[in-house]
Amino acid sequence: MKIAVIDMDSVAFSIGHPNKVLDALRQPMRTEDGSKFLYQDKTEHEMRESADFIMNDILTNGGFTHYIAYIKGKNTIHNKLSVNSDYKQDRTGGSPVWWNFVKQDVIDRWSVVQVDNLEVDDACNITRLKIADSYLCCIDNDLLGLEGKHYNWRKNEWISVTKQQELNKFWTEMIAGGHNNTKGIPKKGPAYASKIFNGIKKYDYDHSIIVYKEFIDYFGVDLGIKEFYKNYICCQTMTNYEGFVIPEPIEYKRDIKLRVDDGGGGDDW
Repeated sequence: MKIAVIDMDSVAFSIGHPNKVLDALRQPMRTEDGSKFLYQDKTEHEMRESADFIMNDILTNGGFTHYIAYIKGKNTIHNKLSVNSDYKQDRTGGSPVWWNFVKQDVIDRWSVVQVDNLEVDDACNITRLKIADSYLCCIDNDLLGLEGKHYNWRKNEWISVTKQQELNKFWTEMIAGGHNNTKGIPKKGPAYASKIFNGIKKYDYDHSIIVYKEFIDYFGVDLGIKEFYKNYICCQTMTNYEGFVIPEPIEYKRDIKLRVDDGGGGDDW
C-alpha cells in the first residue's frame, strides 16, 4: 500500500475557489483598472466536479493506492488557546459561504473524516507516524517542514526533509515568532536564529537549551519560562493525542478525471 494522508482544509479551499468570469470570446475579464480578474461563485455541481477532479488528480499523480483525509471540525484550537489567547486570533472573517457544502460533500462522497478537538495538521502528523507506508499529502508549510518524505499536491512534487531541517525550522519559529500569531522574542528574527544555531549538533536537546536560555535572558526567569512554554505548545505539531482514533485507510478505486472549466486561463486551484 501507498497511503496518502491528506490535509483536506487546503483542498476544500481549492474546491470552493470561484471561477473567472469570461467575455464573449471566452477570455478572462478584469476589473476596470485591469489589476484583477473578475470571479463568480461556483455552482454546487461545479464544486462537486472540482472535488472529484482534484482528488483524482492528487491520488493519481502521487501514485497512491489508499488514502485517509481529514477536514476541520469543532474546537480544533481550544487546547492551544488555553495556553495562548492570541493563537490564530489574527485571522479575520468566518468560513466562506461555500464551506459547509464542500465539507459535507467530501465527507459524503470521499469519506473524509471530520477532526474535532485538535487541528487537522496534528491529525495528519499523528496518522503518518502511526501507519507504515503513509505520506503527508499537503501544501501547508508546517506539515511540509516536518522530517520525512511528503507530497506537495499543488506543485506535484515530492520533497524530503531531514531531522536537522525540521529542528532548525521549528526552533527558528520559536525565536522569531509569527507562526500562527505567536510572538517569539522581540527584535530577534530568523537571521539571529541562524547565527546562534550555526554549527549546532544534530540533537533536539542542543536547540532547546539554546532557545530556552534566550527566553530567560530576555524575559527573566519567571516570564521567560512562561513565554517559552507558550510558544512551544503553539509552534509544535502533535505526535500523539489521547483518544484520537485513526480511521482505516480507504482504497482508491476511482480513475476518472473530471475536467472543471476554471473560467479560462488555466487552473484556479
